[in-house]
Amino acid sequence: MKKVKSLTVALIMVAFFSCITCSCANRAENSFSDAERNNQSDIVSKLDEYMTSYNENSSYKYSGAILVAKGDEILLNKGYGMANYEENIHNEPYSVFAIGSLSKSFTAAAIMQLQEKQLLNVDDPISKYIDGHERGDDITIHHLLTHTSGLIRSGLMYGLNGVSLKENIEYINRASLLFEPGEDYSYSNAGYNILAAIIEKVSGKSYNDYIRDNIFIPLEMNTSRCGIDDSYGDNQSIGYRILTGDPMKLPMFNFSKLLGSGNIYSTVEDLYKFDRALYSDKLLSKESLDNMFKSYSDSNYGYGWGVAERFGHKEVSHNGHIDGYYSSILRYPDDDYVLIFLTNNSDYTALYEVSETMAAIVFEKDYYTAPKKINVVEVNSEILKKYSDEYEFEEGFSITITYNDGKLYAKHEDGNIYELLPVSDTDFHYKEHESNRVKFITDKNNNVVGVKAFSIASVYEGKKVNR
Repeated sequence: MKKVKSLTVALIMVAFFSCITCSCANRAENSFSDAERNNQSDIVSKLDEYMTSYNENSSYKYSGAILVAKGDEILLNKGYGMANYEENIHNEPYSVFAIGSLSKSFTAAAIMQLQEKQLLNVDDPISKYIDGHERGDDITIHHLLTHTSGLIRSGLMYGLNGVSLKENIEYINRASLLFEPGEDYSYSNAGYNILAAIIEKVSGKSYNDYIRDNIFIPLEMNTSRCGIDDSYGDNQSIGYRILTGDPMKLPMFNFSKLLGSGNIYSTVEDLYKFDRALYSDKLLSKESLDNMFKSYSDSNYGYGWGVAERFGHKEVSHNGHIDGYYSSILRYPDDDYVLIFLTNNSDYTALYEVSETMAAIVFEKDYYTAPKKINVVEVNSEILKKYSDEYEFEEGFSITITYNDGKLYAKHEDGNIYELLPVSDTDFHYKEHESNRVKFITDKNNNVVGVKAFSIASVYEGKKVNR
């Protein structure tokens, strides 16, 4: 996960520019009015219809499990695609997935529990708990939680099989800081590895045992576990690369390298139990929860959670990624909604498109579903040539449209180039990214003045630079 503005911050738009207070009102299912219940029923239908349409029509297929709930009422809880292609096993709501960096939310909760027991304080320097870092007196637990420590992104990740936490910390300690602690933001798995070491030092338990005894067991998250190696567990979905052609099975990552930062396996149903606990005092006091869900920097990151806004609603979220798996949890505490997505596909596109659309559905916003077939039309080359130019958007990015041999292409700031398929003289779809499209804007004299870029539930308007 990169700098967090929302759950989809890693990719604001997959094709376009590739480039969270806690509400404690835990509403029971029977507390909805008739009008609210009718509205929820409509949302349930739209969610289900959308997923059926998406997996039938989209070039990208969602493979995994999804749970959407409002309060104690589950609106959607289903598995999609295959958990194991070789043995023809389908994904189910109880299927187990590697959740990657969603593990950080559990690590942060553990730190806050230990603070409540007065065994540590988030303002303590890390030198109080671990030895060996030359700037240990300057880096605090708060810095680690908020990715403002200046530590490198990751510890010992590649080239080795098993890695002990001690070896990982020694490696991290030898690396130079990227910036002075507290002066900037840089997402750091290494920081959460150190938090795992602090949890072990203070609690007297291994990180995995602490998480099991103090979070999983109290919440009856009975299928969740902390990984220690590269072995598979019961009901685990296998990670694949699912793009075009036959799915390719990916080797399992050795989780010993990811203590504290990404070594948890879970299900959508167990993560829903975790979500519900964050509206009560089962795990933490309201004061601790409020501190977790507070943004501490321009990065919009709290303690183990991204804190942002979507459709005018506070969003508390996190993404996760590890080879073969992507995950996402979108929490809207003021509205008591939660959307949980776990996938066994190394490609992010389907999760991005589905999560963006489902958030739009629950908040009754407009969204776009790609048609089963795009009817490409012929457009006069002189018309196409008029669109060639750079288009600047208020959000701070630009797209350059070029014409070549009867076709239009969109070049993004990251250097990627995408072919545009015409469906009218002014409307174009991104080839292989059907949910992304552009519409060119003309004035009363038929001069091209701008472009609208559509991505699922978002619209961005850009101005033509050379009019």
